[in-house]
Amino acid sequence: MPTMEGSEMKMPVKFRRSSFLTKLLVLMVVVSSVVILVSQRSQIRENEAKTRALEDQAAQLVEENQNLREDIEGLGTDDSIKKIAREKLGLVESGEVIFSDIGD
Repeated sequence: MPTMEGSEMKMPVKFRRSSFLTKLLVLMVVVSSVVILVSQRSQIRENEAKTRALEDQAAQLVEENQNLREDIEGLGTDDSIKKIAREKLGLVESGEVIFSDIGD
């Protein structure tokens, strides 16, 4: 119990220690919160970089898909059939001559 000496009121020693412990605990909580926030900010930056990389990859895939769709649409034309016949089958039109390099 607090005692009254004159006009001063003395606080028990136990209360002073708990006040110090409370301040220490609050300081530890603040420091740990700051550490957690800094690490989360770092993780956010890493995730944003990954997101940008994935968005770039998605854009490239969309462009590649568009090119493949255009190739598919053009497969039925005479020009595409001739091109495939020349490249894949080695066929030639009448009157054309094929030259082969037999060096090496």
